[in-house]
Amino acid sequence: MSFFKKLFGSKDSKPKNDASQEMTYEQIPWMTEARLKVIDICLKAGFRPARSLPTDLGRELRPTVEIANRLHAIKAMVLWVLVPQENVSDEAILTFVDQNKLTEFMTVDEIQILNTARDDESLRNSIGWKFENAWPLAWYFGFEAPEITGEMMSGELMQEILLNYTCSLDETVANWIKDKEVISEEILTQKEDLFYCLHNAVRSAQLGKDTVPEGFHPVGNGGVIHERRHALTWMLSKGVKWEDTDLST
Repeated sequence: MSFFKKLFGSKDSKPKNDASQEMTYEQIPWMTEARLKVIDICLKAGFRPARSLPTDLGRELRPTVEIANRLHAIKAMVLWVLVPQENVSDEAILTFVDQNKLTEFMTVDEIQILNTARDDESLRNSIGWKFENAWPLAWYFGFEAPEITGEMMSGELMQEILLNYTCSLDETVANWIKDKEVISEEILTQKEDLFYCLHNAVRSAQLGKDTVPEGFHPVGNGGVIHERRHALTWMLSKGVKWEDTDLST
C-alpha cells in the first residue's frame, strides 16, 4: 500500500509559546490520573501530546451488536476485494451482508465497493486501511490490543481476525455475539484516550512540530494511528454514524 510522500511542513518548526506549553502535565487543573497514565505511555514511546487536551470528552459506549456489525461490514468488504471469487462467491458475501443488514454500518463509498468488480486494482491498494479500522473492533471481542507504533497491520493478522474473531458467512452476527466476552467499558475508554492523545501528537507533527518518535512518518504512520483511533472513538460515540465520528484533537 502506498503512502502520501509529502510531509506537511518541517519538523524544525518551533511550537508556539503559550501558558499551557510551559506547564507540566501534572500542573494542568483538569488533569486526571487516568490521563496521566496515558501521557506516560505516550512520552515513553516518543509521542508528545498537547498539554491543553480536555479530559472530559463525553464518550458513551454503543451497543455491542453495532460494534460487531461494523466489524463484519469490514469483513465483507475485505472478502470482496481480496478473496478470489472461486473461493468465496459474490452471492455468499452479498447474502451475508443482506441478512445482517450490514450496509447500515457502511458509508456510501463503502457500499459502492460491493458494486465494483472484485479484481479492481484501485480497491486492492486502499483496502488495507480497513484492516486498521478492524483491529480495535476485533480487540473488543478478544483479539490482541492494537499497537501504537504506526506500523501497518499485516495480512496475516487480518486473516486471523477473519478466521477466529468474526462469524462465518452462514451465521448471523446477532447469534455470534451471544457467547462473546468483550472488553470492559473502562478499558475501552482508556485505550480510546490513548489513541486520542497519540492522534493529537500526529496532527501536530503533520504541522511541522517535533511531537512524534524519530523515524515516525507523520502522514504514513500517522494514518495508521488515525484509522485505529477512528474505530475506538466510534465505539464510544453512541448514536453517531461512522462517517460522522468526531476525530478532532
